[in-house]
Amino acid sequence: MFQLKKSGSIAALGLVCASIAGHAIADEVVVQNDSLTNGDTAAICPCFAGGEEAAVWLTSPCDGNIVGIQIFWRSLLGGSQPSLEDAIIIYEGGSFPNPGAVKDEFVGPALQDGGLNEFRYEDENQTIPISVPVSAGEEFVVSLKFFNSNNTSTSLPSIVSDAQGCQPGKNAVKVNGVFWANACSLGVSGDWVIRAIIDCGGEPIGAACLPDGSCVDGLTESQAVDLGGVWNGTGSSCADVQCLGACFIPATEECVQFDLATCNLVGGVWAGPGTTDCVNPCPADLNGDGNLNFFDVSAFLTAYNKMDPLADFNDDGAFDFFDVSAFLTAYNAGCP
Repeated sequence: MFQLKKSGSIAALGLVCASIAGHAIADEVVVQNDSLTNGDTAAICPCFAGGEEAAVWLTSPCDGNIVGIQIFWRSLLGGSQPSLEDAIIIYEGGSFPNPGAVKDEFVGPALQDGGLNEFRYEDENQTIPISVPVSAGEEFVVSLKFFNSNNTSTSLPSIVSDAQGCQPGKNAVKVNGVFWANACSLGVSGDWVIRAIIDCGGEPIGAACLPDGSCVDGLTESQAVDLGGVWNGTGSSCADVQCLGACFIPATEECVQFDLATCNLVGGVWAGPGTTDCVNPCPADLNGDGNLNFFDVSAFLTAYNKMDPLADFNDDGAFDFFDVSAFLTAYNAGCP
């Protein structure tokens, strides 16, 4: 379990770790509780057991997206091998010291000994950018969940605090991986050096469903529209998205929501991702028998004389020559 020992103090030389170093962008803001700067003294806390978490409460300064997480990781002597830990978890604010629901989780972060590690992707292949929406004034929680226990030796690497006083309501520990506790009451001497990078400008990114039924991660809404696709919202991921659309099934004349593959499997006609109105491949086949003949003409004339919406072929709310012309055009085009 969490065991606070006499923490080793180190000179915090070089806050950006070359391992996963990021780059500042004009609209990005780093949100933090700690006051650690280059040359300051930091307190290492090799006091965690596997499954425990160190967490900070942060507040967003804007409507934007969390696009990166920074964690200071250091051993007393330096030079330790990279530590593959359990996860970085972003929670809703909840009620201190208990976070709220999980907003997102990035598994298997590899932390390098010696400074501030920066993470901007959800996956190790760096194909899915971190993008977690937050609103101005929203309180959220960022936590590091440990896989490796480091409370057996003061020489093992761990998270650090700024050793300049532990602010109330800002730092917590999930003890034994079971219950949350105020880090200050556990004797932690400063604020955990866990920071969030928030993009306060520009277009957010998410998953987009393309006309061919495929899904692509990491696109802005405008990029999705330019490709003729449908955007699924800020922070959305293809792993959680189904690219559904309207599917017209001629055999049953049903209009259902399917993905492209399923629609093709049942012999349907897909209208594209995000659509709700079906495309009838043979609109002049009014009796639905799959053939165009006298019976369809008779059905149109009967509906036309009754001013039945079925005969409003151009959907303008009127029954006139333009409906007759539209029907004859569709009739002459035939069925696919």
